[in-house]
Amino acid sequence: MAGKTMAEEILEVLGNESRRRILNLLSKKPCYVSEISYSLKMSPKVVLDHLEKLENIGIVRCYEEGRRRYYNINSNLRIEISITPHRFFASTIKGEPELEFDKLMKHFENAFKPSTGSMVDLFRALRDVEEIEKCFSEMLGAVSRRFNDMFEELLDEIEKEIDDEVERIVMLAITKGADTPLKISESFGIPYNDVLKALKSLESKNLVEKEEGDEIYWRIKC
Repeated sequence: MAGKTMAEEILEVLGNESRRRILNLLSKKPCYVSEISYSLKMSPKVVLDHLEKLENIGIVRCYEEGRRRYYNINSNLRIEISITPHRFFASTIKGEPELEFDKLMKHFENAFKPSTGSMVDLFRALRDVEEIEKCFSEMLGAVSRRFNDMFEELLDEIEKEIDDEVERIVMLAITKGADTPLKISESFGIPYNDVLKALKSLESKNLVEKEEGDEIYWRIKC
């Protein structure tokens, strides 16, 4: 991958559907190799090969807990792709930008004020539009990082407030979008009846509530 940008390297690695499926699984919880192998119906050797590629670009890391080696997502980054008739690029958004709103508004004023139609004016307006685009990309990166930080805080609170291990996992599952007992059971490897029991207990504690329609869905009560 020599000579390629980080975004190009990541896109090349993520071009493989199996690696995307692995990342989708790891976004729910850390997993060990045989767990990934069983969940995604891949051989352990193939799983290890995919994990190695994901590790090499820094998206995934491994750590040991007891006698098992777990894998989880190690990065908090955004990949931005722009495809228009006049340009194509892919870039990664990382770091902590300084969000200068006054500067952003100035670029807005310059970009959208009436133009004389001259080449110089159009070129200047184009540069202002590019600066606006850059600012918004940085803002979205900051929002993504804030989301991750808040999610980590939420997990800490779940750990502190809920004593039962299954109930903690069920709460985590709901916050990550598994909104039915079957999804929770399949995604997190918990027996279906244990999920139902945990949901009933969490509902009695006023922590979750259900929505009834064609199917019963669960959400955090707030």
